[in-house]
Amino acid sequence: MNGVDGLAECLKSGMKRARKQSEAKAQRGVVDGGMVRIGPHSYPMKVAVDVNTEDGSLVWVQISKSGTAVIIGA
Repeated sequence: MNGVDGLAECLKSGMKRARKQSEAKAQRGVVDGGMVRIGPHSYPMKVAVDVNTEDGSLVWVQISKSGTAVIIGA
């Protein structure tokens, strides 16, 4: 690491790695009006398994690269 530039490069690569790892994890969300809400964010949804997708249902999702919540469980 060479000074501030080296530190900035190290932080940038760490953030990229963390972003890739978080995308691979399933997250808990709530179905709300045809969207899945995870914390303060809402995502359009697709269903990969046969689960209840009524408003208020708790579901497990993975966020795709296109920003769609793919429901993988309930």
